Amino acid sequence: MIAFPDDRTRSGAARLADLWFPGSARSPRMTALPGYEALLRRALQADPELSEAFFQAAELAAEADELTADVVAGWPVELAEAAFYFLSSTYYMAPEARRAVGYPGQARTPSAEATPDQLVDDALLAPVLALGPTYIPTPSTD
Repeated sequence: MIAFPDDRTRSGAARLADLWFPGSARSPRMTALPGYEALLRRALQADPELSEAFFQAAELAAEADELTADVVAGWPVELAEAAFYFLSSTYYMAPEARRAVGYPGQARTPSAEATPDQLVDDALLAPVLALGPTYIPTPSTD
């Protein structure tokens, strides 16, 4: 089980969380989310590589006298991006955060219940067509 190495790293993580997700009139501050600690623990288990990058960023955040966007801009880009991806994924695991931005969640929409207009909508296939051909010939046994 992956866990915070120490309280200093945990404190840096909270500083990063509140820098990037400070809350607004519409959305909650990340560290104020119900179950914030449980969300972090769950996210840490999802991807060990990403968790390690997040710990490194949290340690840098803990070392900063004042944590600002300019300070983070001086970190290695890959590290800052990984930490942001980790925290944004964690933030939107919270139902309160999803509701705040109006995301209704995934809904089951069986094609059998689609209207005729939905079945012939060009936008439905656009993402698949944009991928281009995916045929890979089978190697010959010659």
